[in-house]
Amino acid sequence: MRDIVVHSPDFRHWQASVRYAAQLAADTRAGLTGLYVTAPIPPQAGPPQLAQEALAYAQDELQSAMLAGPSFASWAAGLGVRDARWQVALGPAAEALVLAGHWHDLVVLQGNVPPCSIQERPVLELLLSGVACILVPASGYAPGRVARAVVAWDGSPGANRALHGALPLLATANAVALLVASAHTRGARPALDPLVHLRNRGVNVTSVETVAESGEEAGEHLLASAAEEHADLLVLGASGCRRPGGCSFGATTRAVLSRGHLPVYLRH
Repeated sequence: MRDIVVHSPDFRHWQASVRYAAQLAADTRAGLTGLYVTAPIPPQAGPPQLAQEALAYAQDELQSAMLAGPSFASWAAGLGVRDARWQVALGPAAEALVLAGHWHDLVVLQGNVPPCSIQERPVLELLLSGVACILVPASGYAPGRVARAVVAWDGSPGANRALHGALPLLATANAVALLVASAHTRGARPALDPLVHLRNRGVNVTSVETVAESGEEAGEHLLASAAEEHADLLVLGASGCRRPGGCSFGATTRAVLSRGHLPVYLRH
């Protein structure tokens, strides 16, 4: 893992997800890009004087955001990041994140997104574009180093991509628990054996458990198991699809994203 980009909702304070990304970049010796996204300054309606004041304020905010680079780089260096950059993007957050994701190995975002909300849309678009993401809970402390992890696997293409993509993080973990969907849940017998795949690549798999539930109940099971394992990371294949008029997550993914208490690595 060489390049990490983190979406920073603020340019004056570095939130939990930004701190997590910096600590992860320091631990993996990866480069880190902080990305602040803002909408283009629209034409201002109303009395001319108020419109001019609003426009001036918006321009000042944009200028301040663009000048936050040295502060971000200095702060990240204090956490051990060797190569930190700062970028400001104008436009829809989903488009900016997808573009940044295609130029990086991993995108870090703030998690606990409410279902069917405005905040969920960028995450959906990002994952459906094939980008690897880690969503960090908005509250609580999440260490950047992965010492203990839980990998959820159901034989789907997304689960395979998530398992394989997270290998650089799993290989250095002290203990990894593998949760495998039961045969009746995942369907036909898969060609890949996730336990063999992980152990052949140096991952210390310490336990294997079968998950019989599906949908939202499976999501609750994954979160409960992660809590029991004191896991620093949950690895999950994201289920979701585009539909007429929009797109949506599957029930398991949505339950994990809305109620998660730990960082979640996702691939679709």
